[in-house]
Amino acid sequence: MNSVGAAVLAESRFRLLGKSSAICEVRERIRKLARSEAPVAIVGESGSGKELAARDLHAHSARASHPFVAVNCGAIPEALMESEFFGHRRGAFTGAHEDRGGFFQAAHRGTLFLDEIAELSLPMQVKLLRAIQEHRVRRLGAQSEDAVDVRVISATNQNLSAAVQSGQFRQDLYYRLQVIELRMPALRERREDIPLLCEAILARLFNGERRPELSQAALVRLCEHDFPGNVRELENILERAVALVSHSLIEEKDLYFELPGTQAQTVQAPPDPCGLGAATPALLQAFSLPEHLANVERELVTRALKQGHFNRRRVAALLGISLRQLRYRMQRLAIHDLD
Repeated sequence: MNSVGAAVLAESRFRLLGKSSAICEVRERIRKLARSEAPVAIVGESGSGKELAARDLHAHSARASHPFVAVNCGAIPEALMESEFFGHRRGAFTGAHEDRGGFFQAAHRGTLFLDEIAELSLPMQVKLLRAIQEHRVRRLGAQSEDAVDVRVISATNQNLSAAVQSGQFRQDLYYRLQVIELRMPALRERREDIPLLCEAILARLFNGERRPELSQAALVRLCEHDFPGNVRELENILERAVALVSHSLIEEKDLYFELPGTQAQTVQAPPDPCGLGAATPALLQAFSLPEHLANVERELVTRALKQGHFNRRRVAALLGISLRQLRYRMQRLAIHDLD
């Protein structure tokens, strides 16, 4: 068994993949934190794997057999916030046709993961603080409170300390959530994990089917990239490459780096960052995104349709978009398949 396979086997119980010292330290810290009931605040850049860390923390805890409820605090309209978190009774407001529990009731005896916690409004922060402190919540329209037993894990890519200083985040809630901090390393801090992550992403995309391989030059180019979007950006790049290629090998020219400047620059990275041997970094051809976006998108969708044998669900998965988004793009770009 090679080193990549051994790393996967050794950490098969973790969603966080990697063999770098940075990610190994995170997994070891998760093992320790799993024995505690204290709130954990996961901090790190967008796309660095904060939710995966939260799920691993839950899976290794005594609460593993109970629900894990993930909430994106930035995606809930303010008017629905209290009902979504704490539930409501029938008739509490227009459209409340039946009693309904909220996130806290759904996560009872399990873990409640609050992502993008800094997006909560100040009034909602007050209500959340009380729920965490009292272990009780009141549904909208209810006379009594429900007892809830949840472990709260929060996450943000913002500087909460600075938000407290500016008055955008309550200091008392900050101290309640930041009992223990878990920092997620950026992908550029663990470049040696990129080959393993590429292997796992491609395996997920093809789900047991024969999948294309990355050429040596393509893998080195990926290892040299700084990935401001972290693992999420890596997934995006590979999904797009898979949609483009019609052969069994993903070459360096099949990789597209959309962020400004990344296509026209050679990234200055440490020598041989993935331990793959010497390779000459290539200078990708620059283009004006506004001028060429429509043509690039049309080519991507057209080639993905062929790659996915005109199965729209698979094509949408290859492109990393929903089926509805695929239909919209095909209509806008005047692309017709063989349905």
